[in-house]
Amino acid sequence: MLINQKQTARANLAAALTQEILSNPELGSFPIASEHQLCRRFKISRVTVRLALGDLENRGLIYRKHGKGTFAHGRSKRVHKAIGTLLKTPHMVEHRPIAEIMRGVQSVLSSQRLSAMMICMPPEEWTSEMASSLGGVIVFPQDVTSKDIDVLRNRKLPYLLVGKTDLPGPQIRFGQIDAARVMTEKLLQLGHQHIALLTGYDPLLDAQKRTGVHQALRAAGIDPASVPEISAQGEESDRLKAVSDLLKLEPRPTAVLAFDDSLGSLLSFYARRHENIRVPEDLSIVGFHDIPYLRYFEPMITTVRFEFFKAGQRAAETLNHAAITGEEAKNLVFEPVYCPGQTLIPNRSNPWSVEENLSEALATSL
Repeated sequence: MLINQKQTARANLAAALTQEILSNPELGSFPIASEHQLCRRFKISRVTVRLALGDLENRGLIYRKHGKGTFAHGRSKRVHKAIGTLLKTPHMVEHRPIAEIMRGVQSVLSSQRLSAMMICMPPEEWTSEMASSLGGVIVFPQDVTSKDIDVLRNRKLPYLLVGKTDLPGPQIRFGQIDAARVMTEKLLQLGHQHIALLTGYDPLLDAQKRTGVHQALRAAGIDPASVPEISAQGEESDRLKAVSDLLKLEPRPTAVLAFDDSLGSLLSFYARRHENIRVPEDLSIVGFHDIPYLRYFEPMITTVRFEFFKAGQRAAETLNHAAITGEEAKNLVFEPVYCPGQTLIPNRSNPWSVEENLSEALATSL
C-alpha cells in the first residue's frame, strides 16, 4: 500500500484500512485489529486511531461492539446511503435528460433498497441529519453557486456536476459540445450555407450545444453572429410562433439545428403542414437527445443520443464508492451516439455540393 506523504496520519490510516476491508472476500462481518495493534503497526497515537476509525464508521464500513472490538461489514452487509440530486429549479425534472439521469440513479439504488432524494434547498440549509443520510450528491448546475459547492466540500460529501460548468469539481460530461460541432460541420460539408438554430429547450444544455456550433462556424470562417437563433422557450403557442418566425427568415434556412428532438419534430411538422416546405428536400433538420417515441414519426429526425440513463447509473456507483472510500469522485465521460435519420441531405440548391461524396462522408462519420 502506498502512503501519501501529503495526507495526515489519520487520512493515511483510514485509507489503508479501507483498502484492506474492501479487498477482503468475506461476505459477512469480520473483526479488524484493535486500537492498540493499530497504534503499534502505524506508529501513531491512540487519538489518531480513534479519529480514523470514526471516519470509517461514518462511512458505514465498520461498527463497534462494546467489550468485543471493532468489526468490518462484509460484502453482503456493507452499508450504502441515499444519493441526493441537487436541483434548484425543480420544474426542470420534466425535461427528459434530467429525468433519465434520475431514473438511472434509482435503478442502482433500488437494489440497495434506497432511493434518490431530489433536493431544491441550498446545501447551507440542510440539517446535519439530512446531510449525514447522503452518500453523495449529483449537482445540476443551474442556479448553483460556488458557495453551495463549498458547503458540500466542508460536509465531506462527494459530488458530481452534471455537464460542463465553471463550478469546481468532477463533472459528468456527455460530449454535447463535440456533438454539436460535428453536426454543424456535417451541415457545412453538405453545402448548407444558410443555417439557423432553434433553441429554448434548456438553458444549460443549450449553452453547451451553442458552444459547439460556434466552434464549427468559426473554424469555417463564419461569424456565429450571422447565424440566426430563434428561441422556442415558453408555452406551446410560443414554440409554434418560434418555428413560424424561423421559416419566415430571409433568406430562408436550408438547414436547422434544433436543440431537442421535440423542437425538431415540431419544426418538421409545421414546415410540411403549414408552409408546404419539403423535409428534407427543402429543409434539413438535425435534432438532439434521440427521444424514442419520435423515432416512429416520418421523416425520422437525424439526431444525437446522449447516455443520460447510463450516466445516472455510473454516477450512483461512483458516489457510492467515494462515500465508502473517502476518495473524491472522478470525472465521468460519455461519448455521444450519432443516429442517422431521414432529415439530413445535401443542399441541392448549392451548385458546389457533390451529393455522392458528401453522403459517403456523412455515413462514415455517423
